[in-house]
Amino acid sequence: MTTARETGASAPTLTDQVTRLYDIIGGYHATHLLEIAQKLGVWRAVTERPGVTSAQLAAGLGTEPFYTDVLCRTAFSFGLLDRQGEGWRMAPHMDQILGNPESPFYLADAARVHLKVGEDYAEYVRHFKAGTRKPYQAHGEDFMEDVAAALKSLPRIFIEAVLPRLPALQAKLEAGAEVLDVGCGGGWALVQFAQTFPAVRCTGIDIEPYSIEMARKLIAERGLQERCRAALGDIRELVEPGAFDVATSFLVVHEIDPGLKAGVFEAVARGLRPGGSFLIFDEAYPEDDSDLRSMPKRFAALAQWFELIWGNRVNTRGELHELCESAGLEVTEETGFSRFHILVATKSE
Repeated sequence: MTTARETGASAPTLTDQVTRLYDIIGGYHATHLLEIAQKLGVWRAVTERPGVTSAQLAAGLGTEPFYTDVLCRTAFSFGLLDRQGEGWRMAPHMDQILGNPESPFYLADAARVHLKVGEDYAEYVRHFKAGTRKPYQAHGEDFMEDVAAALKSLPRIFIEAVLPRLPALQAKLEAGAEVLDVGCGGGWALVQFAQTFPAVRCTGIDIEPYSIEMARKLIAERGLQERCRAALGDIRELVEPGAFDVATSFLVVHEIDPGLKAGVFEAVARGLRPGGSFLIFDEAYPEDDSDLRSMPKRFAALAQWFELIWGNRVNTRGELHELCESAGLEVTEETGFSRFHILVATKSE
């Protein structure tokens, strides 16, 4: 990792740094605001009725008028709402992100997960001193349900906004691929790929029993039992050689135990047919210190921080390439979307 040098910009003053501290703390309160407004129905109400005043919003939601006005003004201060006359409207694109559950880019449940993740911080000092872990699987079923809800938009975001930039992978899916989802969680990638590509068949594998239970329930609710299945177990033991055209992983690679990661990549490669592709949709830890101070790359560093005691390791882009190459896969397509690094690694013909 390199170290960024000072640019020619003037050094911040003491006052600047005090202000920076409060700005950082403000993000904590903004996360709570996101979730409170979601629970109250504010985002959806403003999306459906642009120009609504605070008083009208309070009357419609049955909330205290002054509290409601303060919420809206605070949301405005964070760029979530804009003014429309005397009332409010969603800031650009925030209607899709926060106010419309049918949008492929709907992420209104994300704040809830981060508030749940934040509960781990109460134990960080103890874990730091003892060097102990609290893995994802130890967080309970309610937590897993919230994670599944928060991440269910990612496959839709990928298909809508990213897949058109990956023509070789798109062609395979449109032709009717056998798809393996590594660490399928609640099953949202399985059903999304199956619903979008009618000729695709999907298999999900996860080591977490409750996640597989959720995935199987979702598959049944969508009536996709003939084309989707979810299996409990270790991918290194379950995957048959040459069974799949495409493998996918959505925010899973960084959660694999570092000591097992190479073996998982080898299992994926073994399970792919010649010419098959492995899609990785994940974080990539910044390789240069300068990227640690800029969004969206900074969020990968945050992911390493807030999942620290889970035992996760967020890989750099270079490390992801090395994992692919060591497994006999060549990175053939690569792009990004916001905080996410996306690459496709292909098995030789």
